[in-house]
Order: sequence, then structure tokens, then C-alpha cells
Amino acid sequence: MPYAILRFQKRKAGSIAACERHNERKKEAYKSNPDIDMERSRENYHLVAPPRYTYKKEINRMTGAAGCRVRRDSVMLVETLITASPEFMHSLPPAEQRAYFAAALDFVAGRVGKQNIISAVVHMDEKTPHMHLCFVPITKEGKLSAKTMLGNQKSLSEWQTAYHAHMSARWPELERGESSMITKRKHIPTWLFKLGGRLDKQHDEIVKALSDINAFNAGKKRDKALALLSAWLPDMEKFSREIQKQSDYINSLKQRVNQSEKYADHLRDSRYAEELKVQEANKRIFELQRTNQQLERLVKLIPPEVLAELQKSGRGRTKER
Repeated sequence: MPYAILRFQKRKAGSIAACERHNERKKEAYKSNPDIDMERSRENYHLVAPPRYTYKKEINRMTGAAGCRVRRDSVMLVETLITASPEFMHSLPPAEQRAYFAAALDFVAGRVGKQNIISAVVHMDEKTPHMHLCFVPITKEGKLSAKTMLGNQKSLSEWQTAYHAHMSARWPELERGESSMITKRKHIPTWLFKLGGRLDKQHDEIVKALSDINAFNAGKKRDKALALLSAWLPDMEKFSREIQKQSDYINSLKQRVNQSEKYADHLRDSRYAEELKVQEANKRIFELQRTNQQLERLVKLIPPEVLAELQKSGRGRTKER
């Protein structure tokens, strides 16, 4: 089933020039994105012509004219990616493709103000036709605020719903992906990453403790090792249980990464926030899984008599929930 795709990337002052070079094809070569066929770049076209000079100069002019308060870390530009599933885009004849992007432009302009859009360029020189639409987030009150325009997660979900309704009115075969607001997808809690990091740091200390009690020696060394293990083992078990609970979310992230590679190869050069967020989350999850596997191997090194001692004393048991 084909999907209507709308993605936002907030850009601060430091990344605007790179954004412009990519969108307006101001580079002679694109080694970071081999999908760009420079021979076909002449087929690219604008629905909103770019500013006469540069994005940055036009943004400064617009914010100055509106009297916007601009901070060093202000979001100066919002870059919007507009496309659809490759099979859908390639099924449209050129005139219908143009109509698709024009309809999307009308939708975004109606929400952010046509006067705020500084460029809308359609790229035909990559695998899937797509449009980069850039706007300066100046509100009706004259404030520079991407947060006000885009809102929170709930607002962004509403953006997607409204966008799908707008586009599917003409192309009813388009689908809208399920929102995380509907699926109630759980994100990995911060405390789990912190616990994993703490357990990871304790790894060498636990290994040393195990080597000291392999013979289950008596005395202070034995008591110290048991105390260390009794404090460590419940946290390790808690960590392992939670990793198992998160397995569905881990699998969903893997699927999202695969989907982003399938439907949005051309995003790699632009480094859109959503793709980076998914990839970073996936990387951190694999780190958690690696930590969990390492801890499980470590538990197997604990001599049976030591585990029996811990269980007998009750120090190695976790509270039932």
C-alpha cells in the first residue's frame, strides 16, 4: 500500500548553508549521496523560486522585517520533505506528479503561510521524486517559533492526519501510517539506559569478585564478594527482565529502520531528524542487548555454591511485583 510522506527537519543557523547547497544543487559532486544523478538534475524544478541571494540572507531579512527576537540557538528554518512510496510516485505521469507536489504545497502553505516559504524544489534526479519545501517559522504574532507552528507529538500526529486527508481526497489509494498516539508504542525508559550503564561499569569489579571466591574462601574477602554480588544480582535480573519486555519495541524499531531505507534512500544526505532518531535509538538498543548478553554470561560464572548461599540468605532475590 502506498503512503503519503511528510517529514520535518528543524534547522538552526549552522546547518542552513548545507541545506541550501543540497536543495538547490549548488555542489559539483555529491559523494555522500551516490543516488544523485547529476545528468538528470536539469529535470529538477521549483514550485516556489529560491531567494535571489541565499537562504540565510533571506531569513535574516524576513526575521528583521517581522521584528523577531532571534537567539543563538533559534530554529531559523524548517525543511519539509514531501513524497510518497516509490511505487506510487513512479506510477504517476509527469503532470500528475507535479499536481501531487502542488497539492502538498497548498496544504503546507495553508498552515504556515505562503509568505514564509522561501523555496519549494522538486528533485527528479534521485531514486524517488520528492520535494524539499523550506519555510521560516514566523508566527502571525511576529515570533520566530517552530515549536508554535509544529507543536508537540500530538500536534505532529494531527499534521499527518490532516495531510493524509488532503492528499487522499485526490489520490484515495494513499494510506496513512498508524500514529504512535494510537498504537501507544512505548519508548525505552531513560532509567533502563542508566541502569545498563551502571551494570556495565560494574562488570570488571564483579569479574574480580568472582575470581576471588571461586574456591568459596572464608573470611572478609568472601563476605565482601557476597555483599557485592547480592547488591548487583537483583539489578541485573531487573535489567534482563525489562530488556525482554522491550523486545516488541526493539523489533518495531528495526522494522522502521528497514522501512526508512526502503522508502527514503534520498534522506541519507539530508540527515532528517526522524531517520536519525530511529537509527540512534536502534544503536542504543543494540548496546543494551550487548550489555544484557555480557551480564548473562557473567552470571553463569558464579559458582553454584555462591548462588545457593545468596538464595539461602535471601540477599540475591528480587522482590515480586
